[in-house]
Amino acid sequence: MSHTWVIDSNCFIHLGSMAPDQFLKDMKSLSAAGNHTFYVTPGVQGEVRTVRFQRCKGKPELLKSMESILTTISVEPDQIRGLAKLIGEKASPQDVDLSLMVLASQLVREGRDVVLVTDDFKMTTTGEKANLGYTTCPPSTFMQRLAELGPNKSRSTFNSLSRRIRAAEMRYAISRVNEYDIQAKLTWMVDSLIEGPKPKVNRPTKPSQSEGDEGLSTALKRGLKGENIKAKHRKKLGTLLDICMPMAALDGHLASLSTKTYSNDVEGAYQSTMLALSEALESVGLGLAPLGERDAELANTALAGFVQRTETALGLMAKMSGNQIAARLHLSRALQAATLIDDQFAEMHSMHQLGLLATGSEHWDRAARLFETADRQAQSIDSDRLAYLVLAGITRHMNQDVQAAERHIQSAQAYVKEDKIKACHSLTKIGTSLLSIDQPGLALELLDEAMECALESEQTAEIERLAELLLMANAAMTKLDSLHYEGLRSLLDRLNAIDEGAQVAFKKEIEAIDQRASMHMAPLEETWNTWQAGDRLIPEGEPLMVVRSETDEHGHTLIIVHHGTLGSLGLWLPEGRLPVSSGHIISLGGSRVKVAQPTVDLQDQHGIRGIVAIETSSELDFIVPTEGMTGED
Repeated sequence: MSHTWVIDSNCFIHLGSMAPDQFLKDMKSLSAAGNHTFYVTPGVQGEVRTVRFQRCKGKPELLKSMESILTTISVEPDQIRGLAKLIGEKASPQDVDLSLMVLASQLVREGRDVVLVTDDFKMTTTGEKANLGYTTCPPSTFMQRLAELGPNKSRSTFNSLSRRIRAAEMRYAISRVNEYDIQAKLTWMVDSLIEGPKPKVNRPTKPSQSEGDEGLSTALKRGLKGENIKAKHRKKLGTLLDICMPMAALDGHLASLSTKTYSNDVEGAYQSTMLALSEALESVGLGLAPLGERDAELANTALAGFVQRTETALGLMAKMSGNQIAARLHLSRALQAATLIDDQFAEMHSMHQLGLLATGSEHWDRAARLFETADRQAQSIDSDRLAYLVLAGITRHMNQDVQAAERHIQSAQAYVKEDKIKACHSLTKIGTSLLSIDQPGLALELLDEAMECALESEQTAEIERLAELLLMANAAMTKLDSLHYEGLRSLLDRLNAIDEGAQVAFKKEIEAIDQRASMHMAPLEETWNTWQAGDRLIPEGEPLMVVRSETDEHGHTLIIVHHGTLGSLGLWLPEGRLPVSSGHIISLGGSRVKVAQPTVDLQDQHGIRGIVAIETSSELDFIVPTEGMTGED
């Protein structure tokens, strides 16, 4: 069978940074065999003309090295505009992407079986809507399928690349959460992973499941996704597919929660998801009860992915609502479900989230063990280890296990040195996660390191973002925090050896941030003893980021928030506790407010500039990014 691949630029960018020397030999062997053809457009060539194979000897130019196996086809501008019109101008991808979609569609009309290789989810969704005839897969699945279709000697190379690229795809997808439905994209990526071959790992097989049962389990998974399965498999499954089908609706439910960028009803989403899961489990349980052990095992294995994704979402929503006990329970269930299907990426993700929970509650030893195990999983699937090494180092340090902390940070140092841009993004992400669990002292140290990397790699936009995050971390710090994290600075300084020029720029940035932070420490000059419109204090639409929330013995709630211009404030709510936690974003809405200066104790404890009394708590809008509640980090 002949296979036709149309390849997007993002695939080549991944290959440039990850592909080893052996990759080129294996690709040329595939092409020479005559059953694989690889197509690009001139636009793609333009986007990757400077890309080199960074891990290959001599770092050769990618296009020059692959020119013998790539076929370049030009697409006329009127064809691009015609497709854009068909899709809808506002929804259409960029011109280079449109050219690939046109080319793939042309090849389909020639009678070819065409796969468009891209991690751009818009190209997948718009292609389906326009009924262009091709299928899509992300670059990681492309590598996985080449491993399956190619000779045995090349499988190791392609499988290794598949795992590395998949980790990068997940990180990139999550970083673009504000641009599209993140849950739908990740579901697509996970589905493509399930369809491809699993990485070989040295784990004992379950004696109770035969090779035939494995085939039935795969068929059941495919059927639950709405795919066609062989008649013989459908016959053997009997009623099992219908019995399990209620669980398939859970992915649709999670996707519905992500139809907007933000949500203002986390508790409502949590309750509706609990109800959806309960109803699905009850229905499946009633159907499985009369059946035997073999059928039950098949079903539970096939359904584990749905359970894992749903329990993860429930755990994160519980965390957002301040219910740490429920969050830990749900995430532990997600971890257990991931082990049923040997999904090491999901296992790693669940352990990461559980580790953050433990860090937030300062259970340092448990947090360290979770991060260390996540790191071992990352090694086994060739995923990025930096986050797990750094977090393991921090938590071991806080647990006073100095030698273990130093070993982790020393290992992390190599990853920072290898790629400063990638390290900057990873360290920023870790710092942001630590801010969201009210650990500003830990976050501050990580964001400092991220700023160094950003300055060294001249990432202007990231420098500006980090300046705001550092300001927030400074404002959230208390005097107790400063003492609590003494000694951590010297440990984390080993992550990055900054050059003299970058050191000067870093010092300048930090001085500017410290100056802004000092200005934010002074109590507000203006106070209001009468109720005033909230937008007089905070202009309409400007967010307040929740740092922490506390309820006193009288049932009154003080929410510590940060504003980019005003600094830290305390919102006083006389109506009792609200389901809000670190990471929420608050808008004052239509509520009126009073403003008073903080007491000395409150200023020392929380670093706030003023107390803002809220007249009507129901007017407040509490919102969170939907990716924070739908199951993906």
